[in-house]
Amino acid sequence: MSFNARGLKTEAIVLKKRDLLNKDVLISLFTEDLGHLTVFAKGIKKITSRRSPHLQTGNLIDVLVSHKNDHYYLQESQLISGFSELKKEEKKVSQLYFFLFVLDRLLPELQKETKIYNLTKNFFIDLTKSKTVIVNYLTETMRLMGYLDKKVSQAELKSLIEEIINEKIPNIND
Repeated sequence: MSFNARGLKTEAIVLKKRDLLNKDVLISLFTEDLGHLTVFAKGIKKITSRRSPHLQTGNLIDVLVSHKNDHYYLQESQLISGFSELKKEEKKVSQLYFFLFVLDRLLPELQKETKIYNLTKNFFIDLTKSKTVIVNYLTETMRLMGYLDKKVSQAELKSLIEEIINEKIPNIND
């Protein structure tokens, strides 16, 4: 993490994007230094935007964000890894999106979560090699957040996540 006159520079994982009016996008990031952070990306949908290709869900990026009037704004982004090998297999992509969905719902805003951040990066790497890692990583994430203190079945894990986020979710390995 480094602060300069323009803002905060940090590493981040793109959790999700939501289109806003005009050419703006609201992006949910899991940053190394600030934890879960929602930023406005002004003009990102313009054809000339250099930031747009970096901001796909599941990408690992370096970002420069500024803070003004209780909001964070994306100033710059640079792709570290798009995990393109991982995104070639539909089953792995659905597991990746599921994991990121759970993180987006469970992580508190602006609370640094170094262990969970590193665990998430390891999940990306291990998912590239194997299709059967999501349950272990979700279990460990829930343990680090204080929701679990013992190993549970996949059905119990799914039920716990649904209870916490108060919405139904698809099966974990689908």
